[in-house]
Amino acid sequence: MRRVRVALSKETRELIRVVSPSDLLRSGLDLMCRSIVLVENGIQGHDRHAEDVSQLEHELVEDREDLRHSLAANNDLSASVAQEVAEKELAQRDATEARAAKEAEALRAATEIAELKKVVEERDGKLSSSTIELAALQAAEEQVEAELDQNYEESEELLNRAVRQARVLYGGSSATGEFDMDCDVYQG
Repeated sequence: MRRVRVALSKETRELIRVVSPSDLLRSGLDLMCRSIVLVENGIQGHDRHAEDVSQLEHELVEDREDLRHSLAANNDLSASVAQEVAEKELAQRDATEARAAKEAEALRAATEIAELKKVVEERDGKLSSSTIELAALQAAEEQVEAELDQNYEESEELLNRAVRQARVLYGGSSATGEFDMDCDVYQG
């Protein structure tokens, strides 16, 4: 385990003697807590986005499965209609009533096919829409990850500034915990 060792000048030690150890500890803990809050906020935003992407992927899988079932039902119905039409052509010799029944059955089958085609088109639209939404969410996820990386880097830079200020101003940890995060230390 590596440790940072900071030696205090006599003047700084005299200044720090009037500050209680609990105040010094409280100031250090305050700075660490602020850093933790920044990191935690970044992680929570990333988790919410991942959850949304997972839900959309699940819906996409369900829509694909529904589409497969619809296509299979459409094929089965088409085969069934073709068989019925062949049987009714043979039955046309028997009577005019059989011919009327055949026409009614063909009309019903055509209506069902049209409805199934409409369902298939709606499923295709949903699938396309879900694919677009998934692509948008993946792009948003990449952006959030880039922002999270930037937040980590900014948090690290702020912490480094505070440590440098503490070293210069106090020769160690800050007595008051009051740092100007916009300032930096250069050559003392």
